[in-house]
Amino acid sequence: TQDSGTIDFAWIGQENFNYFEIGFDITSNLTGQPINDIYFNYSFVTTQANTVTKSIQELNIQPNYAYSFYVRAQCANGELTPWQGPIVREISDYCQEPYDLDAQGSAFYWDYYYNSTQASYYQVEYGLQGFQLGSGEQITTNDQSTYDAAMSQGNTYDFYVRANCENNLGWSSWVGPVSSYADQDYNLCTPPSNVLAGIEYNFFGDAVGAVFEWSFNGESNFEYVVVNDGYDPNSGSVNTYSNGWPFYNLAQNTNYDFYVRAVCVDGSRTEWVGPKNINIGS
Repeated sequence: TQDSGTIDFAWIGQENFNYFEIGFDITSNLTGQPINDIYFNYSFVTTQANTVTKSIQELNIQPNYAYSFYVRAQCANGELTPWQGPIVREISDYCQEPYDLDAQGSAFYWDYYYNSTQASYYQVEYGLQGFQLGSGEQITTNDQSTYDAAMSQGNTYDFYVRANCENNLGWSSWVGPVSSYADQDYNLCTPPSNVLAGIEYNFFGDAVGAVFEWSFNGESNFEYVVVNDGYDPNSGSVNTYSNGWPFYNLAQNTNYDFYVRAVCVDGSRTEWVGPKNINIGS
């Protein structure tokens, strides 16, 4: 029987069989072949006694075709039983699974490009290595990646993903896990630290401004502000960190204060870190 993107096989067999072999093909390809000498383009072997579930993509089955399925077993003496079947099933279209999963730190990637179905969005579930699917933390995204997993340094995490498809095909099967070791804290809403301020000089050696840097501490998004010395950071114009270290064209011989804070994955902010005082001189 088909269950979305998987096929459930069930049979009754003796306990002293060594293994079971499932053979299958598009029904029209098998027309006219004698059952005792039948040839299948596709087959797999299992030692499970009564049931097995396989991904349709793993079996290389194409939807919207009728397939015939057969089963046989190897006896304890090494002989094979005759094929039993067929069970004929029309395989319906289904939401195909993401593939080529990879995880590094809090970054989790997958691909969907070569699938014939279209994904509307994706759901990621992650947790400490070995967690039971359904009990982890979930992230919903329109992209084929996420960097939003909250991870504690020194732990290994498992990641799974599934797609939600267009044309009312619903959810794909979950795929995974892939594992990632947290070499630092990620997305724990930790304030930045180690704020540094450097003076920027032009070609002639004149001080023209200041460049600011800080340690990310596992966060990805930041806000920063430069105010006059002693001013409240909330009184300044708040800027968003995007690409490259922030540069300010500051007036000479004037004291300024620099502050920075992290923007957490839930949209909250850490406290401001600072002030880092800077005066570029003359």
